[in-house]
Amino acid sequence: MRYLSHTKSDIEEMLATVGRPSIESLFKSIPEKNRFNRPLDLPKALSEIELKRLLEEQAGKAPKRSFLGAGATMHFVPEIVSQMLLRGEWLTAYTPYQAEVSQGTLQAIFEFQTMVAGLFGMEIANASMYDGATALAEACLMACRIKRVNAVKMHPNIHPEYLEVCQTILGAAGIEIRDTGPAAAHVYQNPNFIGELEAQKQIIDEAHAQDALAIAVCTDMVALGAIQSPGFLGADIAVGEGLGLCGHLSLGGPGVGLFATRKKFVRQMPGRLVGQTKDLKGQRGFVLTLSAREQHIRRERATSNICTNHNLMALAFCMTLALYGQSGFRKLALNNIQKTLYFRKQAAKAGLQILSSGTHFNETLLKLSNEQAQKAKNLEKQDIFAGVWLERNKLLVTTTELHAESEIDELVRSLV
Repeated sequence: MRYLSHTKSDIEEMLATVGRPSIESLFKSIPEKNRFNRPLDLPKALSEIELKRLLEEQAGKAPKRSFLGAGATMHFVPEIVSQMLLRGEWLTAYTPYQAEVSQGTLQAIFEFQTMVAGLFGMEIANASMYDGATALAEACLMACRIKRVNAVKMHPNIHPEYLEVCQTILGAAGIEIRDTGPAAAHVYQNPNFIGELEAQKQIIDEAHAQDALAIAVCTDMVALGAIQSPGFLGADIAVGEGLGLCGHLSLGGPGVGLFATRKKFVRQMPGRLVGQTKDLKGQRGFVLTLSAREQHIRRERATSNICTNHNLMALAFCMTLALYGQSGFRKLALNNIQKTLYFRKQAAKAGLQILSSGTHFNETLLKLSNEQAQKAKNLEKQDIFAGVWLERNKLLVTTTELHAESEIDELVRSLV
């Protein structure tokens, strides 16, 4: 079934076409005594999240409760996104080289780029990359080309898997990852791996003072609905992962790597870029712009080996952001903050040991006793996943808008 939504202007236009002043006037032929003139006796409206949860319960399907996150954090994606992705318009050729027959695909990518640049507070973004980790590695390679220094500095609490990917890719390119000394870029993650908010401005200013670029990483893009964007504070390159806003997590992927930077660095930016132009008739059109030819035939001169993008995932990400809108996205971020504060309050009240204090987003690191750790592991038998184990007895718990307060209370009770 197609989803049809009529705006106020749509309705006014249709009424004008049929010559009617209002929707009510369409029912003038129905006698007044036969009209239903009072509100329906219906229960209080539910949000889509609440409604889906209720239907699952009534269908006898106990939903799995997951407090997993750590860089792959699921958020609520309106059901319309999965329906829209089934539309035939998206079933186009893999690579939009022939602009005249790929306008739908190219426009969707252009809209995606615009949204990503806006989220990061940057001037330009590419058409997406494989995932957040490879986007970070490419950002480091780009910084080294710009600064002509084969070293980058990684701040603490970068996602460990992102760090492993960088060690593999940068190591093969002869680039050193160091804690101190001259570097082409300073890399930081905000919020960091355990959910803490970093002093972004201080890190960026420190990088610039040492003639290095500042690279920002964000593994949960919802945070940008509440915190200042890295570009606004002066970062030079920003990368992230949009997986949590694309739909269901499927064995951790596929992801959608986000990459944005300053316009002056555009010729060093990896991946493809879609631009807006005009055709011979002056009509708006979209084309692949700055698609480096050497990516295809002169590999030794390529700025990157990535010459494609995750278009379907980028499209889903774009649809989700469009449905939330600017104010809705901010409300989503604030809802996540409230759930994190609620969990931390309940956990502290129950006597659970929280390892880090201060401002957090979604993630909470707990240190559990042997008995508490065993209780957490036993929850898996009930399809309840309490969090990600980092070390022995250290549990990283993620709470988002998808968790009802009753579910958070149940988790806390189960651990003590």
